Amino acid sequence: MSVKYNTVIIGAGPCGTACGITLQRRGISNCIIDKAVFPRRKTCAGLVTGKTFRLINKLFGEEDTDSLFCDSASQIRLLRGNDELVSAPLKNPVRLVKRFDFDNALVQRYKNLDGAIFEGETVRRIDCIANIIHLKSGKTVEYKYLVFANGALSMSRKKLGLKKDKLAFGIEAYIPKEKLNTESIDIYFEYIDGGYIWVFPHGDTVCAGAVNQYKKEVDYKEILADFLLDMDVNPDEVKYVGAFLPYGEVVNQNKLPENVMLAGDSAGFADPISSEGLYMALQLGIPAAQAMQSKSPKGVYLDSVKSLKRAVTDGKKAQKLFYSKPIFSKMLNKAKGKQKFVSFYFDNAVEEYNYEYRQLFRLYKDYKSNK
Repeated sequence: MSVKYNTVIIGAGPCGTACGITLQRRGISNCIIDKAVFPRRKTCAGLVTGKTFRLINKLFGEEDTDSLFCDSASQIRLLRGNDELVSAPLKNPVRLVKRFDFDNALVQRYKNLDGAIFEGETVRRIDCIANIIHLKSGKTVEYKYLVFANGALSMSRKKLGLKKDKLAFGIEAYIPKEKLNTESIDIYFEYIDGGYIWVFPHGDTVCAGAVNQYKKEVDYKEILADFLLDMDVNPDEVKYVGAFLPYGEVVNQNKLPENVMLAGDSAGFADPISSEGLYMALQLGIPAAQAMQSKSPKGVYLDSVKSLKRAVTDGKKAQKLFYSKPIFSKMLNKAKGKQKFVSFYFDNAVEEYNYEYRQLFRLYKDYKSNK
């Protein structure tokens, strides 16, 4: 059995469903293929910034989105080991989602718009000359355009020869609030080299995780387990889930056919400083769909995401500078007690992209002038 669509999307995460929802609204035939059956578990701290919240509302339209969020926080804390450097208020509370529920809600939104989705289907082979996808079940799907939105280890990335050492690795665990509790966004430095540990409120649980650039020799589970032990949590009583994540390396898509494009994690889009991926996933999925009505979809799509590409590449440079040994310790020392600066930075460079990473000196200058 073979079916044909204008656009086929590989991956039903936020990027893929954002693309599918936008295509459905525009009357462009499409389908989504995902190896999982939803709901499914996804490694992610689930932070929803203001810029991400607006995109979510755009996708859900008139629907009430309050039920999507499991918690919120109006404070951010930076810690060096167990030593609190600063606790700073946020101008606007940030929201949090459990990806198990959030991704499923996006899939259901797509289905409610009569979107076609192949769940639990594995792609066996893609014929990029005939534009046919062969599924493990024996079905074939024909396409005019193909969008990969299926993660940092997608088959498209493997074909391009991209290696794991260009990625980050994140590991997380959910802990009952009675064993580990926080009402704020907590970021712990120095537990893991070149990265951080997060502890975020998630309703009746807390999400704790660690992330940094992937190194084969690093035991990520042991790092997070040692941290939990320091927090008086028995590390043997929690379940750990890990995943590879983009880390500042945007994929060059010129080697791909003109009717094939990458979006979201598979394209390397995630913030190298904050590791925020939800915003870029949604922000790339929507223009990928919008470009399908142009004469040159891939060119229009890549032009539309240039600012995001710049955010990733500039962020990578800033990240290398921040985590360099001579500077890292000094920056943490300077952050101690700087409530107003931490609030200003989060509100303007995380909650919103009011400044690009190449404008960090201007950000600091504006902070000093508004102090």
